[in-house]
Amino acid sequence: MTTNRRDFIRTSSLLAAGTILLPSCTLAKSKMKPGLQVYSVRNQLNEDFEGTMEYVAKVGYKYIEGYGLGTDGQFLGTITPAHYKKVIADLGMELKATHCSYTTHDKAQKMIDAARETGLEYMIVPYTPDNVRKTADGWKEVAENYNKMGEMCKNAGMKFGYHNHAFEFEELDGIIPQELLIENTEADLVHFEADLFWVTKGGYDPLDLIKKYPGRIQLFHVKDATPELEGTTVGEGIIDFAKLFEAGKSDVLEYYFIEDEREDDPFKNIKADYDYMSSQKFAG
Repeated sequence: MTTNRRDFIRTSSLLAAGTILLPSCTLAKSKMKPGLQVYSVRNQLNEDFEGTMEYVAKVGYKYIEGYGLGTDGQFLGTITPAHYKKVIADLGMELKATHCSYTTHDKAQKMIDAARETGLEYMIVPYTPDNVRKTADGWKEVAENYNKMGEMCKNAGMKFGYHNHAFEFEELDGIIPQELLIENTEADLVHFEADLFWVTKGGYDPLDLIKKYPGRIQLFHVKDATPELEGTTVGEGIIDFAKLFEAGKSDVLEYYFIEDEREDDPFKNIKADYDYMSSQKFAG
């Protein structure tokens, strides 16, 4: 009997007896990798799209979250989905998600088609305009619109999501808009990207949000805050990312994207953010 034959029989016996462990990748979620919301380098992207993406790749980022996908089906007003995807893929990165324009579901098809063309997984609305969020009833209409957009994205093989700022946590007509959105949207149609900085700035504990709504927060925006609730380098502020990642990963957290909105030195900032997150066991 050959060695390979003996090994095969032995492995089969162990499997049958339940005494061999399968590789960890079959038992747990895939290992996370640092992602970047490229709004962090928005000015640079507009000046030199290809060169800026090349820098992002050299820093070490593997996952990209885009922004600026419009209802015309273009990124940043001029870039086709095919070109956007190609630039990122040629640099060895993956486009996992993008932020898109707010619109109503009846005007969203071209945008959804463009997102699907790139092969990304999440199309995310990052902001609800003032004129549709003045009352609790207005927020309920927003939730219903997001349900319909979520259904359209699901039919297209993608997931639809919503990204918060601080205003969703300001009480309005006796409700917290973010809670209303979560409670009035379907879990299989609308997913949530918790911007940990903006949740904190809105006066709501991100940990409470994760625990109160299990199964609803698939994505994090990683952005740190000073004691005065201003932006700072990830790892140098007051947000306890280790605690939040522990809670998120025990639930349904799938990806995280660093976003650094400071404009003083974006290239330096996103590298410092990457260096911190890539060194943390909780982030993998």
